Amino acid sequence: MSVFFDGKCFREELLGLLPLEGHTTGDIVFGKISAFFKDSGLDMKRVCMLVTDGAPSTTGKVNGLAARWSAVAPQLISLHCIVHQAVLCPKLSGALKTTMDSVMAIINFIRSTSSLQHRLFRMLLSEMSAEHHDLLLHNDVRWLSKGKALERFCGLREEIKTFLRGSKQKKAETHLSRILDDNFMADACFLSDIFKHLNDLNLGLQGRDKTVIDLVEQMRAFQVKLDLFANDSSTGRMLHFPTLRKCISSPAQITDVMTDFIAMLKSNFAGRLDGLDLPTELAVFVRDPFTVAIEGDLSARAKKLVPSTDEGKFTLELVDMQSSVTMAQELSTNVLDWCQRTSVP
Repeated sequence: MSVFFDGKCFREELLGLLPLEGHTTGDIVFGKISAFFKDSGLDMKRVCMLVTDGAPSTTGKVNGLAARWSAVAPQLISLHCIVHQAVLCPKLSGALKTTMDSVMAIINFIRSTSSLQHRLFRMLLSEMSAEHHDLLLHNDVRWLSKGKALERFCGLREEIKTFLRGSKQKKAETHLSRILDDNFMADACFLSDIFKHLNDLNLGLQGRDKTVIDLVEQMRAFQVKLDLFANDSSTGRMLHFPTLRKCISSPAQITDVMTDFIAMLKSNFAGRLDGLDLPTELAVFVRDPFTVAIEGDLSARAKKLVPSTDEGKFTLELVDMQSSVTMAQELSTNVLDWCQRTSVP
């Protein structure tokens, strides 16, 4: 995906899809992109920002894609995709990973043991007038699937118990004993709630016409929400954990495993957001360039963030913008829509 200024407006388009066969080292990826730019008549030196998934082939200090590209375009800034970083933060381990693996084992037993068993389960859901018509599978590649699979599993708890009780297979007894374990279900419901919040964040970070400011604001807001979640669990009110609240009979069932996971999330998000810290003055400028003070070090801050910025031209164009009544009236809440009406990048 490429965001660029075509001389009249800013555009966000898919520039191209390049197949990578065999090895995918930084040198090979850079070579593919270089050839594409040359064939398309584009200048690699004009690129000011590169967003990657954080893979070694893209971030290597010597032969990584970012390093190779920076040698051509010294002003290039490399960022690790914010959406991808948010997905990496809630990595499960220990007891909660065991719980997640057990949930998926139960789902796979019902759905994948045989097509007949899967059909019988769906018939049971129909007979019991269940809220959902089936369980959902989880795939690590699909970022939202973990939360959705957990939510559906917890929502169909009673139906799953009924089905396992009627099953004649030996594995059904093991799975039934697990789902009858209050502690196991409490952990599953906790994960369902926390991944619902994480999915909401993920969806909020995706989509077209999102600026870096939008993404950083959402990440910062989620950090504040994590403080609320921590306080919510410690007080036992569970305002933000509705599935867990229905599952447990006492706040005493909120375990250290749950509170430790929230603390781990806070630490991971804080660590990954450190490199995304943007000066408040610049964030205000992007949101509303007509209210910021021209005096001071605004242009210096802008150049520090985007080294290719011409401070003198930046300041003069800002004066022109703030002096224009028309531009101020046309400012919309979406900065990309507004940018399409102006020549100031």
